Amino acid sequence: MTETAFADRIRARYPEGLTGVFAIGGTRTTYILKQNRHKPNPGHIQDFDAYADSMLTGYLDFISLFHSLGGHNMVITALSHYRFSQQGSQYAEFIAASTLDLIHDRAVRFYQENDIDPYFIGIDTLLHLPPEHSGHRLGVSLAAFQRDWPYQTGRKRVIWEIAAIPLFSLWKAHQIMGDEQARQLETDIAQISDLEAVNQRLYRYYAQAVYGTDLPMPHFYLGANRKGNLHVRSMLPFALISSKDFRLFYTPYPSLFITRSTFQALLEDLAFGKPIVQLKQSDYSGEYTPELAEAEYEYFSALSADPRSTVGLLRAAGKAADESQSG
Repeated sequence: MTETAFADRIRARYPEGLTGVFAIGGTRTTYILKQNRHKPNPGHIQDFDAYADSMLTGYLDFISLFHSLGGHNMVITALSHYRFSQQGSQYAEFIAASTLDLIHDRAVRFYQENDIDPYFIGIDTLLHLPPEHSGHRLGVSLAAFQRDWPYQTGRKRVIWEIAAIPLFSLWKAHQIMGDEQARQLETDIAQISDLEAVNQRLYRYYAQAVYGTDLPMPHFYLGANRKGNLHVRSMLPFALISSKDFRLFYTPYPSLFITRSTFQALLEDLAFGKPIVQLKQSDYSGEYTPELAEAEYEYFSALSADPRSTVGLLRAAGKAADESQSG
């Protein structure tokens, strides 16, 4: 199947626009392994400007890859609010400056050439910081850029999650939407008895407040699990999602190592994989044969006997190399 044919299948499968949430983890590790691995001290990043430029290239290539496979909307967690409080003022200054690359010339040309509308969410936390703080200045710049961007219905959307604190954004939702919209929400909810319809109505309201656009409920999350710990780094999207069909995927390596074939396999499984059996009765009558039940019992018993089979246990850096050397 050609790349164009696959993208067409994805677009047909998701007429509302395939929407993914992405936590691109391990960017410093990616730079070290791709650029520094042959140096005497590979872990030392001597030129942070070169690192920032390399990571912007990685981000833009990642976006292009998703769109070439038929994707339409992306929520990308680019920066945690912890970056401004737990890694020192010098790193905070650097991260604020490098984040501005997302609204400077190269990124702007990329958005324009690829018919993309960029959004920046979570920046209400930055604007809450003192005016002299580098994070506050970043928030002001991102807000101004967003205010002046010529948004247009139908474009692909890239939503950058920056320093979000979900409860802070949700706390401000009514202020953003205004009294009239808040009263309309209360009226609508009072008249709806179907719980899924309530869920969808609440999502539309809070998504508009948080994202600044009517984003469809995301279909999947892609994160990195190179250390073993299954973190969810995309805080705001997860605060809004309530869907039984939402899928989570994790790569066992830094996100920017992903290949086209892996990304396509992921989307193939998401869109066209064997549906998960939905229980429509009180038990699994007819789903098991005695042989299948015995095989599954033996399989789960073997897993339960191995503590290391538990997903989420940490692994140390360098373990992959140690395992390869040990055969």
